[in-house]
Amino acid sequence: MKRLSPYLFALVIITALVLFFQDSIMTFINYPATVTADSVARPAAAGQISDTPAASSPGHSSDVTPAQPIPAPEKYTGTAIPILMYHEVTSGPNSLYVPVGKFREQMRYLAVSGYRAVTMTQAEEMLRNKKMPAKTIVLTFDDGYTSFITEAWPIMQEYGFTGTVYACTSFIGRPNYLTMEQIKTLQADGVEIGSHTRNHIDLKTASYKQQVDEIVVSKQILEENLGVPCLSFCYPTGTYSDITPTIVKDAGYTSAVTVAYGHAVPASNPYLTPRVRVPGWITLDKFAQSIPK
Repeated sequence: MKRLSPYLFALVIITALVLFFQDSIMTFINYPATVTADSVARPAAAGQISDTPAASSPGHSSDVTPAQPIPAPEKYTGTAIPILMYHEVTSGPNSLYVPVGKFREQMRYLAVSGYRAVTMTQAEEMLRNKKMPAKTIVLTFDDGYTSFITEAWPIMQEYGFTGTVYACTSFIGRPNYLTMEQIKTLQADGVEIGSHTRNHIDLKTASYKQQVDEIVVSKQILEENLGVPCLSFCYPTGTYSDITPTIVKDAGYTSAVTVAYGHAVPASNPYLTPRVRVPGWITLDKFAQSIPK
């Protein structure tokens, strides 16, 4: 019996340990059986926002970057409307190109944070009437590049967003620019088409006659083709002379956007509306910081 004493002692210790950790051991043993269909993550239902970025559609750029943590939204009082400025939504050699993956992350951030996108004309009306719903935002795209309809618009549609495209009428149909048929399709789908002049000239140095031709005729061309009023204007490269805003107003536009940084408020001159440029290098954190919450 004395020889068995060490074994009996060990048996007593093991038995005590088993009894003490019984719940943990049983949970480990039974873990696979506790995983049911209800406990498995399911795809988001229609109309819901998924926390996982969707993969690129066939034919689209594949530079989708991993999702980054979304900063917690701060309180937003609805006293200003940020107007975001984009150009190309694709990979490119400079900051005017926003990669598709980054653009998708930005749209996802806006959707998850509760933002509602409106057109520039709708925003101008809200500002004029001083009735800006909280978390209203405008997505604007300068020049009318093809990447808007092939890359940006499908992503915007996923999140229920609209926007305003500023087209140079003499560029329509050129390589890498939207055709008139594409512009008509976008307009029918709810995208606002604004004017970016005829030839993207520097209005600051142009004569009065040249400015009238660029500002007025481009408006007429768009209205004749689309059958709706063209109310939004965008200054090429953000430059203008002292008389330019008056020409824009007299032509019948209700707003004109610049490249000056800022958020639109009721006190802003609607013909010198500031915007928030979105460069291709911007991080999601910096993007979030540039927008009132």
